[in-house]
Amino acid sequence: MVVRRFLPIASAILVLASASGLAVADEPSKLDAPAAFERLKSLVGTWEQREGENVFVITYRLTANDSAIVETYGPGTSFEMMSVYHLDGDQLRATHYCAAGNQPRLLLDQEASSPEALVFAFDGGTNFDPTTDMHMHEGRILLHDADSITGEWTGYMDGKPAGTHSFVLSRVKD
Repeated sequence: MVVRRFLPIASAILVLASASGLAVADEPSKLDAPAAFERLKSLVGTWEQREGENVFVITYRLTANDSAIVETYGPGTSFEMMSVYHLDGDQLRATHYCAAGNQPRLLLDQEASSPEALVFAFDGGTNFDPTTDMHMHEGRILLHDADSITGEWTGYMDGKPAGTHSFVLSRVKD
């Protein structure tokens, strides 16, 4: 009699345990800093976003014996900016050299990142007060496939989000 009462409960526990195991397997895979840096290395080359006659270009190149990646927005234009990505132990860091004259620092959020989405969080900076001044505060690089990415970068003003700029980019074939 006790066994019959226990069987439905045991079955329910097994079903819940199996379901929770499936939920864990379905979570997006996390990405550590060296793996994220390797993903960024795959972007080396020229990328563009075309809107009618307008073309916006971003380039990626390796420097410093392949230990840093330089991302240049609008190379050769009056609004040219760059971000430099590098490993710092078990962390991936970036410094953005902005046309606004400031230099926000970013850190890969490893918990929020996956092989398809590199998520960067604000980690200080120079030449601005983050509680009042406009600055790039956070962003994501979405890696759709070998020839298609999206950059989403959020600026802050007065300590609050002030807009997100998105760039849907395609690799330029040589």
